[in-house]
Amino acid sequence: MKTWVLFVSAVLILVCAAAGCVQPSQEEAQAQLCQDLGKLGVALENMQGLNATSSVGDIRDARDQVQSAMEDVRSSADQVTNVRIDDLNAAYDDLDRAVKGVPDDASVPEALQTIRPEIQRVVDARQNLTAELNCPQQ
Repeated sequence: MKTWVLFVSAVLILVCAAAGCVQPSQEEAQAQLCQDLGKLGVALENMQGLNATSSVGDIRDARDQVQSAMEDVRSSADQVTNVRIDDLNAAYDDLDRAVKGVPDDASVPEALQTIRPEIQRVVDARQNLTAELNCPQQ
């Protein structure tokens, strides 16, 4: 009987490990968050690179890249204890609202003038979080 209980316990542990029940260590989780913050930085750089030859569609595409990166940051931040991403979330939400508020018929210079301060707020919040976590410079 004891052998059977040990066998069942071992199988359950293996199944749980294979299914992702095991949480990453805090070091691994923080490293993932730093990596995701780096990806967010790249997406923000792409958005900052928009210019008068870009279209409103390009602005929205760049916002979608930032959105995808933010989803990854939020997911990895959930795995790190004692990390607050409130400022980053608020800055991103403001950027998202600003991009959604750009009319389809707006000129690109008008649209960029509207969203550039919001992009900078996200950049600043990302940099602050990166520094707080002591992430490698990216």
